[in-house]
Amino acid sequence: MKKTSALNFALAVLFGCIGVARSQTLPTGVSIVPFYDTSKVGLSFAKDKQSVVGMFEIPGKPQHFLVVGYWGFVWSLYPDTTKNYDKNAIKDYTKKQVANFNNFVMKGWEQGALGGAFDPNFFQNRYFYIIYNKYADPASYHTGTTPNSQDGPDAAGLVVVERWKVSEDYASLTRDTTIFSADHSNGYGSSNMVFGKDRMLYITADSYSQNSWDSTIFMRKILRIDVSKPEAGRMYSIPSSNPWFNAANPKVKKEVYAFGFRNTYSLVANYLTGKIWGAEVGQGTWEEVNIIEPGKNYGWGNGGDGAAVGSNSIGIEGPCSVDGGGFTATGTDNNNTGGGGFKTNYSRVYEGRTYTCKDFTNGAWSFSHSGQTTYGIPTALPGLNMDCIILSQAFRGDPTSAFHGYHFVTDVANNYFVAIKEDAGAPQNVGGVPKTMEFIGDKQHNGITSFGEDSYGNMYITMLSSSSIGAFAWHDMYMMSHPQMKPLAKPRIQVHPFDPSAGLRSRMANDFQRFVIPAKGINWVKLPFGHTGAELYALDGKLLWSGRGAAGERLMLPSGLEAGALHARYLP
Repeated sequence: MKKTSALNFALAVLFGCIGVARSQTLPTGVSIVPFYDTSKVGLSFAKDKQSVVGMFEIPGKPQHFLVVGYWGFVWSLYPDTTKNYDKNAIKDYTKKQVANFNNFVMKGWEQGALGGAFDPNFFQNRYFYIIYNKYADPASYHTGTTPNSQDGPDAAGLVVVERWKVSEDYASLTRDTTIFSADHSNGYGSSNMVFGKDRMLYITADSYSQNSWDSTIFMRKILRIDVSKPEAGRMYSIPSSNPWFNAANPKVKKEVYAFGFRNTYSLVANYLTGKIWGAEVGQGTWEEVNIIEPGKNYGWGNGGDGAAVGSNSIGIEGPCSVDGGGFTATGTDNNNTGGGGFKTNYSRVYEGRTYTCKDFTNGAWSFSHSGQTTYGIPTALPGLNMDCIILSQAFRGDPTSAFHGYHFVTDVANNYFVAIKEDAGAPQNVGGVPKTMEFIGDKQHNGITSFGEDSYGNMYITMLSSSSIGAFAWHDMYMMSHPQMKPLAKPRIQVHPFDPSAGLRSRMANDFQRFVIPAKGINWVKLPFGHTGAELYALDGKLLWSGRGAAGERLMLPSGLEAGALHARYLP
C-alpha cells in the first residue's frame, strides 16, 4: 500500500491506475442505500465493531451472502423471504456467525483474512474458499483482534488459500483442506483471488520486500491454478496454457500468469468478456487498473513508482512513455533463475541491459495521486486524485442500462464512483457516497474498501470507518443505487457463469452427486446408463418430484415446477 506512515493501521490492506478513451456520456448520481438495518446492534457490522473484507452471494440463494471478516470470521447474512416488501423497503435480514478461524490469522496492518470465492461447481461440491495470512509457526496462534509481536509489517508468515465446505442447511462452514500456501516475507502487501470465467482460480499475493521479476517466488504476481484437478503433491494442477508451463528450469513457478505488480488488492473477473482485471495500489505517484494478459510484465520490480522512466533501475509503476526512454538495470541478482543458457522475459537477468517501455505493459488506466499531469503524462481523470484504489466487478444488471459492462473505481480515502469500460472512452465521475452517509472517523482511512454483486446484477460496497490510525476499524455494507442500475427481472443461477455440462461431468463421476439444471424450458429428464430413477429438489433442499423408469428413458416432468435452478439426483 502507501507509505507506512500513511497506512499503518489495522485495515491498510484494503487500500495504484491509467486511462484510455472514446466516449459515451454516462448519467451521474450513482449513490448507495442500505439493504439491511445498519442502525441495529446485532445486525450492523459497524455497530458490532466488526471488520469485513468482502461479501459473496451464495449460489442459488439470491441476496443471501457469506461475509468474510478481516479478523478470521465468516457470517451468513440472509433476508426473511416469507415477507412481502415495498419496492424501496429495507428487508429484514439476519446475521449469523458460521465460521471462526481467528486464532490462525495474522492480525493488523496489511495482514488478515482478505477475500473469499465460491467454487464454480458449488452445487456439486459446496466449496467456499478463503485467502488469508496465516502464522507460519503454530506457537504464534492466538485469538482476539489485537496485534502483538507476531504481527505487523515486520512479521513474516504464509499466504494460504483454504477450502471450506458449506453445510447442507447453510448454517456452518467446515474447514476442508489447504489448497495453496506460499511464504511471504516482512513488508507484506495484500492478497486476493477470483474464479475466472474459464473456471481457473486467479490469485494475487504481494510482499513489498520481494521482487516481482524473480521467477522463483510467488509474491507480486498473478497466479493461475486449477483447483478442480489435484495432482501429486498438491491440491491443484497448473493449467498447460499458463505462459511458463513449459519452462525448462525447475525453479520457475509455473503457476505464474503475469508479473510486475506492486499490490493488487482488487482482483475481479469480467464475466461478460472473460478477462481478469486488477487494481494496483501504488506507492507515491500512480494508481492503476490492469487488464491482466498472460506472460506480460506490468513494470514494478521492487520500486519505481516515484521515479520518471530513465532514472530508476528497478522497474516502473504508472504509464511508461515511449518518449521517456528506458533505464539500465544494475546490480547483482542473487535469486534469479537466469544465468547460463536460461533467459526468458520472466527472468530477472540484469547484466546491464537497458529496458525500454516496449518491455512493459501499461495499465489500462493510470490515476495520479495529485489528480494532475505527472512526469509529463496526463492522469486518467484530471482533477480527481486517487490514493488507494478499489475496483468493482462489471455491472451485469439490465442489459439496457447505460452502465452495463462498466466497472466502478473508487478510493478508500474518498467516496466517489468512477466508471470505466474497455474501449468505451475516458473514465467518468458518476457519483459517490452522500455526505450524510459517510462514516465519522479518520478521513484518510474512511471510505469504500470492496465491491460485491448478486445474481440479479445488483452491486454492493463495504465501507470502512476507523476510529484512528493504527487503532481500530469496522464496516457496514450498502447497495449501489441509480435509476439506470436496474437489476435483472430474474436472477442468474449463480454469480459465476453457469456451465450445465459441469454438472453432467460431475454426475458421471459420481452417481449420487447433485448437479444443477435450469428448470425453465425443460419438461423431461433423460435417465443415463446405469440409472432407473431421478429426483428434483428446490434449492432449499425440498423434494419437488421423483420418478422411475428404464435407463435411457425420458421421464416427463409435471407442469408448475418452480423456475430457476434445481438440484437433481439420479438413482441406481
